[in-house]
Amino acid sequence: MFPVNPFSISCKTDVHFGAGTHRRLLDLLPQGVKSVLLVKGVSNGPSSPIRLLLSSAGIRCAMVVCANEPSVGSVNSAWLNVHKTPVDCIVVCGGGSAIDTGKALRIALHNGAPLSDDDFALNHTASEEIPLIVLPTTAGTGSEVTANAVLAAATRDAKVSLRGLGLQPSIAIVDPELMQAAPKAVVLYSGLDAVVQNIEAYTSSFATPFTRSLSGPAVSGTLTALRDVIESNNPNAWAQLAWGSLASGIALANGGLGAVHGLASVLGGAYSAPHGALCGRLLGPVLRANLASTQCTEEIRKNITMCQRAVLDLFAPSQASDPFSGFESWLAKQGLPRLGDWGIQADRIDILAKAAEGASSSLKNPVQLEKNELAQVLRDAL
Repeated sequence: MFPVNPFSISCKTDVHFGAGTHRRLLDLLPQGVKSVLLVKGVSNGPSSPIRLLLSSAGIRCAMVVCANEPSVGSVNSAWLNVHKTPVDCIVVCGGGSAIDTGKALRIALHNGAPLSDDDFALNHTASEEIPLIVLPTTAGTGSEVTANAVLAAATRDAKVSLRGLGLQPSIAIVDPELMQAAPKAVVLYSGLDAVVQNIEAYTSSFATPFTRSLSGPAVSGTLTALRDVIESNNPNAWAQLAWGSLASGIALANGGLGAVHGLASVLGGAYSAPHGALCGRLLGPVLRANLASTQCTEEIRKNITMCQRAVLDLFAPSQASDPFSGFESWLAKQGLPRLGDWGIQADRIDILAKAAEGASSSLKNPVQLEKNELAQVLRDAL
């Protein structure tokens, strides 16, 4: 019997899950709402049912379109365009970038001022004066249930989180029907983020019985669903992938992540590489480094081995000595780039590893990987 240490549980978002739940949006809007700020991705397809619902109800919509992963600069540009517009509610219909943009805009609108890098050091307290409703159109980040928003900083090459209950969505409507129009690369990258989040939340040094009860079963389920939607567009797998993403969001918010996300946060701030693609490419090298660490206890090994078995059950190894080789071969077959394809060069590895060593997610890794170990992870993924 293992000890159960004290822990807390937080999920202050009202979650509505399942196919067709987006049609409940009008019922879930605040009473008397007349003007909505709609934050969406570049493609009109995924948000078209939401725009139709709002227009049919006679609700005025100001719109923010997210073309890239968000930054302090992009959020401030959006704020300049909308801060004089009456906003009764923010509705986000898009992927992780749109959701994080909507969260950050909520803070800027509440403060009545643009963001700066100083905001990363603040605890942004809860405020319901501008309710935030999110409808994710990708299955990956779990951002619909987390109290943070990841933005590229204004004054340095890094991605950093705004944090606090002011970032927590009021309502999340997680409808697999909204996710099925995404391009294959987006599905792959976002799905890999969900896979890695469940694995890292399960193995995190801050994991609890609650977070493991969510992330443990979701490791295998999310891997299977991702394979099935990529290879056959299996409609039944979309709900499982959406649940895997949602479970990972709740688990990471309550138990943290690990070195994959620590490295990805640094790389994503310095290079134009999608977050989920970085996570997928770094997963195998980080798990190998964790298992090889002198700090890897029997308990840590057991947790990593559970995740390893889930990988092996789906992807037979292409190299008998490497349990992750089958999964990595599948990723190569799907066209997942290596780090070098994003412009990451060998002569920058030590600098990047040093920066990742102190990243907040790296500090929750099951073992404390040092700079030289993180550098080797980067070389293995290069």
